[in-house]
Amino acid sequence: MSEGTTGKSVIKTLGDGTRVCCMELTVAQVRGLLQATPGNDLIDELLLEDVRLPDLPLFTGLKLVDLEQMLPSDLEVLVEGCKEANPSFFRMLAKVASPLKQA
Repeated sequence: MSEGTTGKSVIKTLGDGTRVCCMELTVAQVRGLLQATPGNDLIDELLLEDVRLPDLPLFTGLKLVDLEQMLPSDLEVLVEGCKEANPSFFRMLAKVASPLKQA
């Protein structure tokens, strides 16, 4: 598989009309996300459900500095697009989180 391989993508329109492409990640990219060390910034870690704010650039190609200027409602739209483009990844996250929520 070449590095330029393109998977599924989902286009989302933000409140200001900006269109953003949410891309399907490779298995290697997903592995990298899961191996990333959590930071100490509560906003980065807890603002969004199912994904950390610093993970969104990999899904969208946007810069973190640009994401930080967005409204949380627009970030939620992006997360929705990331879930649509990466259903296997988010199903896996739900499986991992399920026993933790029951504890």
